[in-house]
Amino acid sequence: MKTRVLAARILLALALAAAAGMRSSADPFTVTVVVNGNKLPASAVEIQNETVYVALRPIAVAMQADVETNARARTVTITTLLRQVVLHLDDQMALVNGQRVRLAAAPTQSGSRIVLPLRAVGEAFGATVTYNGKTRTALVTPATRTAQGGHHPLSGAASAKTMSGSVLAVNASVNPPNLLVSSGGSNYTITVPSGTSIAFRDVHGAVTGNGKLAQVRPGDALIVTVDPHGQLISMADIFASINGTAAAVADQSMVLEGGRVIVADASTSVSLDGKAATFSLLRPGDKVSIRADPVSGAVREVVALRPGGFATTASSTPAPGAQSGGGAVQIKAVHDNATTAFRAGQTVTVLAQGTPGAQASFDLSDVIVDNGMRETSPGRYEGQYLVGVGTNLVAAPILVRLSKSGETALAEAPNPLTIITTPPSVSNAAPLPYALVNTARPSIFATFSTLGDLGMDASSLQMILNGRDVTSQATRDAAYISYYPAAELSSKTVQIEVKGTDTAGNTLDYRWTFSIAGK
Repeated sequence: MKTRVLAARILLALALAAAAGMRSSADPFTVTVVVNGNKLPASAVEIQNETVYVALRPIAVAMQADVETNARARTVTITTLLRQVVLHLDDQMALVNGQRVRLAAAPTQSGSRIVLPLRAVGEAFGATVTYNGKTRTALVTPATRTAQGGHHPLSGAASAKTMSGSVLAVNASVNPPNLLVSSGGSNYTITVPSGTSIAFRDVHGAVTGNGKLAQVRPGDALIVTVDPHGQLISMADIFASINGTAAAVADQSMVLEGGRVIVADASTSVSLDGKAATFSLLRPGDKVSIRADPVSGAVREVVALRPGGFATTASSTPAPGAQSGGGAVQIKAVHDNATTAFRAGQTVTVLAQGTPGAQASFDLSDVIVDNGMRETSPGRYEGQYLVGVGTNLVAAPILVRLSKSGETALAEAPNPLTIITTPPSVSNAAPLPYALVNTARPSIFATFSTLGDLGMDASSLQMILNGRDVTSQATRDAAYISYYPAAELSSKTVQIEVKGTDTAGNTLDYRWTFSIAGK
């Protein structure tokens, strides 16, 4: 998916109004819409009160975006690589990367589909919309920058400014810390005040949450919003992560259990048991966490732990020039309560036993790091993490670290951690909402979208048809629920409700209606 940047002002409405005023009754007014070079089908475009509307799903496909609808909440969530936009039907207020934005016009329902004013597409997705009156063509394209190279501070805008680009360098040791970001052919230096909270998102859906500058890596995609003085308002880091166990290693390549192939190069950073290493030192059975460029897929970082399986013990050797203090730091055992998936409001508990008097902490993947642990008795450590809304992890390693007198030991907890706070949604429903069907015995089903494709708790799924529970006659599994009526339905209007929970206990309640012709 291509990077989108801040939209220019959109004058499409004025152009369309002028064009509409010149048309004759014998010359039906139509508009061709081209998105990122892709022409939308004519059926996806309609004119309402001199305003161009586009059907949501075709334009989302053209913009390489994912779409999720929530009929009960009357919301639509559109996600691209660098943007997440939440639209409310018949409401001009939208959420763009968590920030409230007022659109010029609201999305609305048109028959069985949702349509969005074309100018709102530009406002929400940082696209430039231009109109050619002669050809009656509207072009939706990413905005471009005119700066030519160099290192520019991101300031001087008349209002808040948003940019997106790729991280070139992380300068965390300078004062103040900063990032070097490439965007639109120019390089920008972005000052990051100490303690800034950064929103992280894994494009594979495995990790979302807030972290620190230390977790940003070169190659990550970045969205930054600054005020007119160049002061940071918000920052989001987008990356790709993969967790697994090495099944085979050769040269710069690795095959994970399950068959996924990882290819590194000379620029890939590698660590083994907390120490800098090379790819040649990795072995089958190593537990690995891999960080990759979200666009190109290039592997940027490999963090490995040995031995294979779940490493619950570890020892260390002194750092260069450090005193051992009479022996290596040791972690004898690690325990956690991550036997099931967690949801918002629940607490992850990590216990460790090792060298007394050490500084102890634990990491959840490589984003939620440095969670403190207290020594409850000599050599026994305990730490907790309260799951907040917006944090998601899938099969993430829990790493415990003990440090003392210049020595550090690192060990992995026995259970990988899954946190799901993003509620499940219905990705497809049939018959379509508001559809008119020609049979009184339609096949009725809903398919589900869950974080990390972990699926629903099939036993929790229910389907209710016009107030009657038909679950016992339905087919259910983690991905869908379906029902085929034993007899013709008697009502003209049919209301369906689907309820259930995902593997973490997050609830779903989705309702839609359709009509039967001839009733």
